[in-house]
Amino acid sequence: MRVIAFTLVSALACNTWALQNAPPAPAREPYRVAQPPGQPHGNTKVAIAWFSEVSGEVELASAVDQEFQRPLNHSAIIQGNIIRTGKGAAEVELEDQSTIRVGPNSVIAFPRLELLPSGTKASAVRGLRGTIYVSLMPTYIVDTRGNDFELLFGKQQVHLKPSGHVRLEIDHTEARLVIRDGKGEVNGAFGSMDLVKKRTFHFDLNEQSQPSVVMKVTKNPMDKWDAAAVAFHQDQIATPGRIGARFFTP
Repeated sequence: MRVIAFTLVSALACNTWALQNAPPAPAREPYRVAQPPGQPHGNTKVAIAWFSEVSGEVELASAVDQEFQRPLNHSAIIQGNIIRTGKGAAEVELEDQSTIRVGPNSVIAFPRLELLPSGTKASAVRGLRGTIYVSLMPTYIVDTRGNDFELLFGKQQVHLKPSGHVRLEIDHTEARLVIRDGKGEVNGAFGSMDLVKKRTFHFDLNEQSQPSVVMKVTKNPMDKWDAAAVAFHQDQIATPGRIGARFFTP
């Protein structure tokens, strides 16, 4: 018994000495939620956008891992998400009933989707490639006063007013912007310019010069799809409870 007791005491003493003299464990890096530069604290980032239609080849990813996956109708979209299409098209609806439509072979990102402490919404959509349509609800249908919406491409920012409706076509070197309805303004390194209907604004993405303006609008094969979607949404919101048929065939 004395031998066993002596052995246990010796082992305990050795373990104590080892713990006291062991090097300290490296400190674990604390987890921090990234805060975008210039982002005021106190705003609530919530899923204030979702897919209202998905057709064909459509994929969704976050800006963090960029693992693209097939979304479903009504899948939520949050700040930082990226949408890309192949032979397909998609429609995204914001909480204030504004809509973004993405044509085939297109890429868009959502650098900002916020609910501000005042209760208003701040949204920014960046067009990276392809054909993108944006339409904001008229105030006589939905009260969007105080909400802030920006369409970004290259170094340009487009600010739309309620009822604003634009088409953006963008590739590696050029962007073509058409205002289909309402009013808006585009800002860039060249300054600012009012957007006028029945004009096409051509932007050289490699330059910082003022866009050239063409006094006509060429048709895009997706225009009919876009016009039908706008009419459908406005009719559904203006007439609550009405069941209408929708044909999503871009």
